[in-house]
Amino acid sequence: MPITYTIAPEQHRIRAFATGIIRADDLHGLIRSLLADPGLVPGLRALYDASAAEPDITVLQLAEVAGEVRQLLNRGLGRIAIMAQSQATYRVAKTFTVLARAIGIDVDVFKELPAAEAWLAEDNDISGTDEMLLPR
Repeated sequence: MPITYTIAPEQHRIRAFATGIIRADDLHGLIRSLLADPGLVPGLRALYDASAAEPDITVLQLAEVAGEVRQLLNRGLGRIAIMAQSQATYRVAKTFTVLARAIGIDVDVFKELPAAEAWLAEDNDISGTDEMLLPR
């Protein structure tokens, strides 16, 4: 599988690394593996590093993947940062964020690792503000 991952509970992170050509089946396999992993516990945030990957996926397939990612959120996964370097990967990742945000997934795309890490580390508890989360 061109996508591998590690779970670092002490850092509250899942780090997934994609290399080569990434297709929908690769993403579905990653999600299935994570759902079966006993290390997937509430409170984790994820970094999906696709800086060494190129996408081969349709918009419809992206929507299906976003629907599957919802299952990870139901298990307590928080924010997801996507690292993208190439224009094609960045465009596909931005399309995914639009689809994913529409169903309540907190996700964003970054070209620089420090920005992605900083965003993941932010405290996004909005309970002290007038903002409200949409129901999931």
